[in-house]
Amino acid sequence: MKGTKKKNKLNQRNWFLIFHLISTVLFVGGSFTQWLLLISALTANTPEVLKVSHHLMHVVDLSLIIPGLLGVIITGIFLSLKTHWGFVKHYWIMTKEIITLITIGIGSILNIWVQSSIKITTEKGLNALHDPIYLHDRNMLIISAAIQTSLLVFVIVISILKPWGKRKGIINSANS
Repeated sequence: MKGTKKKNKLNQRNWFLIFHLISTVLFVGGSFTQWLLLISALTANTPEVLKVSHHLMHVVDLSLIIPGLLGVIITGIFLSLKTHWGFVKHYWIMTKEIITLITIGIGSILNIWVQSSIKITTEKGLNALHDPIYLHDRNMLIISAAIQTSLLVFVIVISILKPWGKRKGIINSANS
């Protein structure tokens, strides 16, 4: 009976790890997709392509990035609670938590610029390329997307390398 219970826990943890990785792929894949759409907007030579590029950025946000982020948060909490990694026992995990919060903030601000870009390109078409508000929003999209994507890549790197070691003075318990 004991062995079966332990096996079920391992299976449950493995499933959460699988969902954590899938969520990460959605989140990071959505981020890279945003880059393709930004490039499409930067090189657009028709009003339709310009407008649709920004509209699809919003669709990608709703269909890949937000679900991926929610999945990462939910599974990350479970994995921290139910494994030896914990929430604050390792510097690399604490760094991932902080970066996740930062990407939530960046994503919230990104959405404001995407919505503004959709509105301006819908109203002005290619003339949006001469609108100072649109040009500002587009530049901010590029800068914030670069920061967000860089942070996500960094999270993947530290998840694999697990640098900086364990925090000293943290009680070592089986499930914290």
